[in-house]
Amino acid sequence: SPHLLSFAVILPHIQHSDLSYGKVKPGGNVRFDCKAIGEPKPKVIWMLPSKDTITASNERYLVHANGSLDIRNVKLADAGEYVCMAHNAAGKENKVYKLDIDGNPPIINGFNQNRTVLKNTAVKYTRKLIDCKAEGDPAPKITWIMPDNIFLTAPYYGSRINVHSNGTLEIRNVRPSDTDTGKYRCAAKNKVGYIEKLVIFEVIQKPYILTRPKGIIQGIFGQSLFLHCLTDGIQPSISWTMPGGFVLARPQVSGRYHLMENGTLVVHETVIHDRGNYVCRSKNDAGEAVLSVPVVIIAYPPRITNGPPPTVRRVAGVPVYLTCVANGIPTPEVNWELPDRSILSTTGKERPVGSELLHTQGTLIIRNPSRAHSGNYKCIAFNYLGRDTRPTYMTLIWPAILILLLYNCLPNVLKRLFQSPTFDN
Repeated sequence: SPHLLSFAVILPHIQHSDLSYGKVKPGGNVRFDCKAIGEPKPKVIWMLPSKDTITASNERYLVHANGSLDIRNVKLADAGEYVCMAHNAAGKENKVYKLDIDGNPPIINGFNQNRTVLKNTAVKYTRKLIDCKAEGDPAPKITWIMPDNIFLTAPYYGSRINVHSNGTLEIRNVRPSDTDTGKYRCAAKNKVGYIEKLVIFEVIQKPYILTRPKGIIQGIFGQSLFLHCLTDGIQPSISWTMPGGFVLARPQVSGRYHLMENGTLVVHETVIHDRGNYVCRSKNDAGEAVLSVPVVIIAYPPRITNGPPPTVRRVAGVPVYLTCVANGIPTPEVNWELPDRSILSTTGKERPVGSELLHTQGTLIIRNPSRAHSGNYKCIAFNYLGRDTRPTYMTLIWPAILILLLYNCLPNVLKRLFQSPTFDN
């Protein structure tokens, strides 16, 4: 009878290994054993933490004939799960190995983000310390990179600049120069990682107030008062303190006060109580500059400087102009009291539209005067501080040339006219 051939097919089996978890320092080596048996002999494939697969050795990984995997010069990115996959015609079996890196990448001043930007200032000609505390496992090496691209590795001790062993950068006698002002980089490196901190460093000086008024500032009652406080310096904050103690600490509008971006204080619609000392303070990390500005508010009661004479004789039918000019702060309002004791003001509300009496900027105008307009007139100028008056008596007369003409041409009519009760009145 013919010979019968038989084949035994056995599922892959990965033998037990004492090492399914590894922990190694950066730069070290580690081996994961994966000896697989089965019929036919299983083929071994490794899947990396990156999900890539390898079946043969390369510069980083060594795959042995028995399936073991060597990882050489371990890096932080090598941490994770490695899967040994053994398979043949009968099936497959997997085994998971885990690798941890024994160490921590550097962190600087508690920050683990690279290129962390920090701002720092120093007063010129003083001593400045900039911290760069780096932590990690293994202990990181600290290097400061200067604005002129010079590398200083801790510890470093120079004539004016030191880098202490703890990473602190010391600059003595800080100067407002290009080499002192600029971008400084603190770098920390170990076998696990690298990190940088960027420090933008400015050399500042105490603010100086450029505007210094001489003497007392005079404000006009009711008008806006401008007090300037222009400063020279880096990043000064400007505040104004009012005579009553009220403080404006940033650009804003508060009631009648307006603090502008350039430091100018505006007081709108000034009153007498706005007088006193106004104090401007300009401050930064280097110090403070103070400016005290004394202010008086000018105001006085009205005074009529150009008014009508005590008596006025005018010709009937010819427009009459009675001038009344008054000075005062606040600017006084001018009214006229008429013979019938009524008041004519600039508002015109006391007289009907179309009246023969007009009032413009203190001048009383009677466009078509008659004898009925004769009588006592009074100019009244007033503001909240007081008032001033100027009275005048106005007499309206007929034109002399008309009287002579009537007297010569019509004597009888003229005589009767003068003798009539109407004329007498």
